[in-house]
Amino acid sequence: MKERGPDQRAGGGRAFAWPRALLLGLLLLTFFNMATLPLQAAEEGQVTVPEGKNSAEPAATSPTTAPGRPEALLKSYRLDSGDVLRISVDEEPDLQTEQTVNSKGKITMPMLGEVDVQGLNTAELSEKLQKLLMDGYLRHPVVRVSMAKYPDFHVHGEVRKGGRFPYQPGLTVRRAITQASGFGVFADSKRLSITRRNGSGWESIATVNLEDAILPKDIIHVPMATMQQENSDAPEMAHRIGLGDKIKITVENEPSLGVDTRVSPQGSVTLPLIGEVRILNLTAKEAEESIRQRLADGFLVNPIVSVAIAEYRVYYMYGEVKKAGGYPFQPGLTVRKAIALAEGFTDFADKKDIRVVHDDDPTFKEHKVDMNDPVFPGDVIQVTASFW
Repeated sequence: MKERGPDQRAGGGRAFAWPRALLLGLLLLTFFNMATLPLQAAEEGQVTVPEGKNSAEPAATSPTTAPGRPEALLKSYRLDSGDVLRISVDEEPDLQTEQTVNSKGKITMPMLGEVDVQGLNTAELSEKLQKLLMDGYLRHPVVRVSMAKYPDFHVHGEVRKGGRFPYQPGLTVRRAITQASGFGVFADSKRLSITRRNGSGWESIATVNLEDAILPKDIIHVPMATMQQENSDAPEMAHRIGLGDKIKITVENEPSLGVDTRVSPQGSVTLPLIGEVRILNLTAKEAEESIRQRLADGFLVNPIVSVAIAEYRVYYMYGEVKKAGGYPFQPGLTVRKAIALAEGFTDFADKKDIRVVHDDDPTFKEHKVDMNDPVFPGDVIQVTASFW
């Protein structure tokens, strides 16, 4: 028999190499799948206790999403009354249930009865239910908790259509403002704030960007803009409620308390339950807080109040315009548009000397304005005469 040469022996070795490579690949794939199972379970809001492990040990969780991302923020949402939950236990169809958190922050579970869920997130509730079920009911339950329906969020202040809107996962402040039909003419988009439910209380978030994520039940407030005139000694003016303004006031879930009325000569409005409330010279946000405090004083628990200007008071054109007098205010009004509505300048007008007195300014001081400057409700605009 001839001895095989080096090439022949090498060829024979390769004939047996591919089964070993295949076996190694299968082992690596199996190891990878086992390593990722806990991550998948954590992402679904379920908690499991492996055989032989102490249930008091922290459950595996998925890697933390980058701060500020909508999905990361949503996982931190704390359960509150009115939330609707979908709960299931693997291989236990009788325990599948859909529960609404009651006014006391509790749900009623099969086998367990009432369970306090107030202030927990879904992962924490999964772990709590698992421990309760292990105490004499099931050996190794796999509990899944998810939101069946998210509560609405709210947008108030200087938007075109304030109110409550359905929440969707991934919602940002920008998209929330879009659902409220966009910013109003006096909106200050750089000073947005959010009032957020935090367990059993509320917290205020003062610095908010348009790309920030929001949570269910968030209350987004859009303040009115301030205006700094070109003169260095001009006061900073914030639009404030004045005599003649028509105000729309709503109280969430209390339609009988809403009113649509003009500010009285005394600077007040009259509401059911609480009677007369003075709101003269208040901003919409300040008026909301004043009414909210009155309603919370023995009438309602955590009332949510919205105040909007339904119809603005008139502004006035005097001096060298063709048709002086009072005009209905229009959102987006500028000095140029106001003069056009007054049928333009007279032949004697000094187009470079236009002055305004703001109705909100207690000093009634005149300020020079440019043609593109904004006009506010109650403004008195004076076009001076030229002597040249």
